[in-house]
Amino acid sequence: MNVQALVIGAGIAGLATALEMAQFHDVLICAPAEGWKQGSTYRAQGGVAVALGPDDHWRYHLEDTLTVTRGLADPGAVRILVQEGPDVVRSLIEAGIFQMVPGSRQPALGREAGHRQSRILHAPGSLTGQAIAQYLYDKASHHPRIHWVEGEAEQLIMDSNGYCRGSWIRTPAAEYFPVLAPVTVLATGGYGALWRYTTNSPGSIGQGLWLAYEAGAELVDLEFLQFHPTVLSEPGVERGHALLLTEALRGFGAHLINEHGERFMKAYPGQELAGRDEVARAVYQQKQAFLTLKHLNANQVYEHFGKLAELVAKRGFDLAHDLLPVAAGAHFSMGGVRTDHVGQSSIPGLFAVGEVACTGVHGANRLASNSLLEALVFARRIAEYTKNVTTVSPVLSNLVPPTPQNISDAEILEQLGDLMDEYFGVIRCPEKMALGLKRLHDMHASRPHWILALSLLIAKSAFSRKESRGAHYRSDVPQSDSKWAGHLIHQKQQGTHFQHLAAG
Repeated sequence: MNVQALVIGAGIAGLATALEMAQFHDVLICAPAEGWKQGSTYRAQGGVAVALGPDDHWRYHLEDTLTVTRGLADPGAVRILVQEGPDVVRSLIEAGIFQMVPGSRQPALGREAGHRQSRILHAPGSLTGQAIAQYLYDKASHHPRIHWVEGEAEQLIMDSNGYCRGSWIRTPAAEYFPVLAPVTVLATGGYGALWRYTTNSPGSIGQGLWLAYEAGAELVDLEFLQFHPTVLSEPGVERGHALLLTEALRGFGAHLINEHGERFMKAYPGQELAGRDEVARAVYQQKQAFLTLKHLNANQVYEHFGKLAELVAKRGFDLAHDLLPVAAGAHFSMGGVRTDHVGQSSIPGLFAVGEVACTGVHGANRLASNSLLEALVFARRIAEYTKNVTTVSPVLSNLVPPTPQNISDAEILEQLGDLMDEYFGVIRCPEKMALGLKRLHDMHASRPHWILALSLLIAKSAFSRKESRGAHYRSDVPQSDSKWAGHLIHQKQQGTHFQHLAAG
């Protein structure tokens, strides 16, 4: 099959990219059945951070982002994000996605950790990602230039010049067929579900990263996995089924307390709205942490967070009145496929957008609610950059389909999740990481699998970075070190190397 553009994934990144590219090309989206409901977008309770308030400015958003990202963000990429953000969200505001100020045509703006201003757009009821996903899916599914194929990408197709020419697709019947395209966009999400205790959907295991790596693309910043501090703590919850309690609750005034009823964040600048990495570590270090809204007006809580309150009630808790037990869980992947400012990877013809990509926006610690905005902004930039691509890929001969794995993903993940939680969690110590690396090596030696190979790259990054920075925190070196102001880059042909910011 020959197409003008192939988009792999159907979350906000994939759908937005397809809709933007469909202005210029016919686009094929490859995703599992109802894939738009299966990724991180549909679960996102946070909102979209954008400088729209009368007392706000994109420069403030830029400064807040650079502060929270702990010195590793690309200032140019961040500037693109915050400057282009207001324009890119306009159509969503006009479509009625976000909560508005009563009696006004202005969107209501909430506040989250790390933001000096209220600048977070939320959908009514707090399930913002679900509202955006539904809107984009409805548009994409009825667009005459967007076509769909049910399946999963298994291996990128490369020509003899090192140019990406599309991907092999595996259908639900386990049959393979090639899709050839001059533009291939990975929008497959992150890798947070490699940990057992995670806010991610079960499918967020880094498959897009591995596709790119195997094809020769650079991966970067894999050690920076953000942990969300307020995940409803439920013993025995299955991987991928933990319930996130959005940071917007703390922006609304919720408190974090310990088993003695003490607000343990009071001593921190920003208190409950300190940087997400600080809050996650503080929660992790409590014997038991609780989120409470008991001191707030219950009717207002239900009004602002009605849909979340329903989800909480299904777990046996009352959002407004109960002490909600919380723990830190694997949440967002700052690392990913290294891209430039138009979303292109180190491989010509291969682009990445959303959580699978590392655009340089998030650095060592993502600023709350920047991720949905990043997907929208860079989706448009990819479309603009590729709009003059008018030809389809040439016919390639002697295409050989990928060899199926003998071991199922589920078997590997069952063993892996607890290991990642224990050895590469919120606070990391060198002895445990060394043991975790050995266990991963032994597992991969006895049962080779791409999930274990990717996990080894992540673990190697964490063990190699001998400092604490952002979401990567080591017990033996709790401070940042200027020698580590740079990026660990993995590339299949060249191995792993460190690039200092001064050389970038």
